[in-house]
Amino acid sequence: MTPHTPGAAFEGAEWLFAIGRGGDLPAVDGLVAVDGYVPAGRPPEEVAFIEKAASYGARAVFFEAGRHGRASVAQAFVFDAAAHADDRAFAELHKRLWSWSGVPIVYRAGPGQIQLFRCAHAPDFVGPDDTPICRPIRTLAIGAEIAVQDVWWDAARIRNGAIWDDPDACRLMLSAQKSAHRKLVEEVRELARQMGERRLLDGGLQRRLLILSLLIAYLEERSVLLPDDFARALPGATHFFEVLGNGPALITLLEALEERFNGHVFRLKDAERAALADSTELASYARLVEGFEDSTGQFSLWRLYSFRDLPVELISNIYQLFVKDAASSIYTPPALVRLMLEETLSWDRIDRLMAGDGVILDPACGSGVFLVEAYKRLVLHWRWRNGWARPDVDDLRPLLQRVHGVDLEEGAVELAAFSLCLSLCDALQPEEIRSSVKLFPRLADNTLHWSCFFEAKERGLVQAPVAVVVGNPPFESALTTDGARRSYAAYTKAHGALADNQLAYLFLSEAMELLSPGGVLAMVEPAGFLYNQHALTFRQSFFSRWSVREVLDFVSVRGLFKKGEADPKVVVVIAEAVQPTADSRLLHAVFRRNGRATAEQGFDIDYYDLHWFGNAIAEKSRDIWRANLLGGSRVHDLIQRLRDYPTLRDFAQKHQWDFGEGYIAGRKGISRPAEHLVGKPLLPTSNLSRDGLDTRFLDVVPDKPIKDTKTARRFTPPLLLIKEHEDLHHGVWNGHYLAYKHEIVGLAAPAEQLGALSAINDWLFREATVLRAYVAGISARLFTQRATAILSADVLAVPYPEDHDLDLSENERIVAADVVEHQREFIRLGTGAAVMRPAPGEALAEFDDVFARQINAVYPRTALKALPGQRWPGAICKAYVFGDGEVDWTGADGLRQKLDALLQERRGTSLTITRITRLYDDGFVFLLKPDRHRFWTPAIALRDADDVLADLRAQGF
Repeated sequence: MTPHTPGAAFEGAEWLFAIGRGGDLPAVDGLVAVDGYVPAGRPPEEVAFIEKAASYGARAVFFEAGRHGRASVAQAFVFDAAAHADDRAFAELHKRLWSWSGVPIVYRAGPGQIQLFRCAHAPDFVGPDDTPICRPIRTLAIGAEIAVQDVWWDAARIRNGAIWDDPDACRLMLSAQKSAHRKLVEEVRELARQMGERRLLDGGLQRRLLILSLLIAYLEERSVLLPDDFARALPGATHFFEVLGNGPALITLLEALEERFNGHVFRLKDAERAALADSTELASYARLVEGFEDSTGQFSLWRLYSFRDLPVELISNIYQLFVKDAASSIYTPPALVRLMLEETLSWDRIDRLMAGDGVILDPACGSGVFLVEAYKRLVLHWRWRNGWARPDVDDLRPLLQRVHGVDLEEGAVELAAFSLCLSLCDALQPEEIRSSVKLFPRLADNTLHWSCFFEAKERGLVQAPVAVVVGNPPFESALTTDGARRSYAAYTKAHGALADNQLAYLFLSEAMELLSPGGVLAMVEPAGFLYNQHALTFRQSFFSRWSVREVLDFVSVRGLFKKGEADPKVVVVIAEAVQPTADSRLLHAVFRRNGRATAEQGFDIDYYDLHWFGNAIAEKSRDIWRANLLGGSRVHDLIQRLRDYPTLRDFAQKHQWDFGEGYIAGRKGISRPAEHLVGKPLLPTSNLSRDGLDTRFLDVVPDKPIKDTKTARRFTPPLLLIKEHEDLHHGVWNGHYLAYKHEIVGLAAPAEQLGALSAINDWLFREATVLRAYVAGISARLFTQRATAILSADVLAVPYPEDHDLDLSENERIVAADVVEHQREFIRLGTGAAVMRPAPGEALAEFDDVFARQINAVYPRTALKALPGQRWPGAICKAYVFGDGEVDWTGADGLRQKLDALLQERRGTSLTITRITRLYDDGFVFLLKPDRHRFWTPAIALRDADDVLADLRAQGF
């Protein structure tokens, strides 16, 4: 571990020590004081975080800068140790902040000492006997050394987000599985499993009681339910668990809650009421639920969490586990829900919505996670437009009428109604709630409909004009309702077949037609919408009919929608209900797998992952999406060029070779005659690797069913074998008869054409980088379905000009090398990829060479030359000059202040909040970017050079 000097510690952490000393808050970009905060003119999101911080007693909030028009995001709450000196009380506060999970970082700053607490990882406060303890993950004392990789004290890196570029930092501070929200979902799932094994009650009833326990715990901790409420159901009771084990008392409590809240979640069916009244196992059930420990075995589930601090949408998401089969239920990450609502419900759009009578619709609302977030934005907007006053019940109820939902599951609709009513409670004080009678309006059959969406559309159940559609429809290749089948028939008659009978595509199409003119939709779709070759016709039809504004691409983000063992890849389509015009453009935003996304804390997007192009290109091109995934327009141009060449398939067909995959093993009862295979030498698929063809250890084809036998010619040498792998492992075999399976593609030629096979083999060696890049750019399987496997069609589509000349430029070879050496791994591993390590010196030198060469090809008279650069924490600044000139880096901090002043003058922002910056000053060009290698590759040098040339032309050079 390499330490900084004590002096360097103060450079990064002095702002925290200054807070610890008391007095005025230091002037640090992004640090906002809670006391004395004036909300007038401030962004609504910022005001909401400041109010939350005030409710917890924080002194300040540290905001990461907004990017690409998105609002600033709170990253840390800062507490004054003088005001929070009691360790036990602060441990309880840490528990509350962990349960809320609104910020990942908490500081407690005292004289000469700073403590760091994490709120998006494991519950560090867990102590013996269910008693929280104060346990910071890091402590910094005045004058101490700070490790280079310990970035938690550096204000600049928190402000510009560079703190989350570091994989080690993310591993320390962020974890989806150990953080409160995902952990609670999994703990409840495990408790439900244990209850199922014990069979104390009917399965449906015991799951229903479990979610009711969560809901009542939430209301109890918020002081909405008081001891007297429980005592009225069971004399002497003061808490819910005392009532849970008594059937008649529980019935009395639930009936009182149903009468009081009018939300129908507490309503008991006759059979449920009878089962509770007669149950002899209810007390055992109550003991199991109350005594259930978390997976560490250290904490009772009910004392691990602060239920009053859990977001309402999380309670709804947990219930989703029990609306359908828990094994197949989808947990929609709240960060994705927020992102989609931010993109569709801007404050200006809400202004327009509220000026009319339009509504927001989720056509597959489930338990209401999207509707809850939409409602919260409506409430925040109301407060913003009303001078940050607190709304009362009469203000909040009409806003509930603006959010509508449809779902096929009755239980989901009931829970969506209750979730929205809980959101209403969130905007009120407990005493306001307790004093209200029949607080909740009737939403079921009014704004929330138990119905198939397609039938609801046919029947006109949503009568108000639909201005916004948002949601996550089911991903099923089946038409599961009569309404869906009628809708499918109408769609195919008007537009042709629907790819894979995919229900999500039908939701997308029908929801767009339901929108009012100018309305907007944001809908989660399978990644196949972009990357499945069978979806091309549907995609082209959709883009020709509607103005697609954005496509948010999460193919690189693993585990976003974990469903059993499956890991479905998704995109989000954002479209407006208007016809596209000739000059319509859309944004393809490629989100990368990083620590923050993996931990479900949010999604980062960098400049190089924003790809703008015309709607016409989106409609017609089959390669643009995958090209953007791999780097952008230069990759697209390369793929398009290579598609013009003859292919291996063309060559094999011309010479009448037998070619294709090997045999496919069958299941019992599925077999064809296979005398030419059974008992023959078999090449294990793993024996074709980067080292070539290894025939030293062969298997024998077993006498078992074979589904697709091929012909004997397919396995008769000479053979060129190519593995269905992104690296196109290959080798020529001219020995004995050799069988192989369907993950290998074989080209079988007559003996006299062995030379032609060898020539192809040599070609695959010589142009390995370009051909691997090409396959990555065309494969419908790679990345979206498999990590490294490709299709036989991809192998046979490899370009093979007979003159063996692809006529590639140096820049095209740079692009191909970038795909193979960096982009493929980056898609799979995100921040774990080698390209996300700090850029080494040799990479910076190569960047300089490519960048300068590109510029000088246009401006040769006064050549641009690279000058020595400078590293700052998390950032690198490279300098270049036209002609002669030097940059004096001896006063690096002073120079940074000069660059900052230039940026303030020209863009109205500062270096600390801008991750990628180009600056021009009297013949000098400065590039300031994060210090990760991905920002300093030769391919990025080409893109930076394109941008600089465009800037220079715009400036009249």
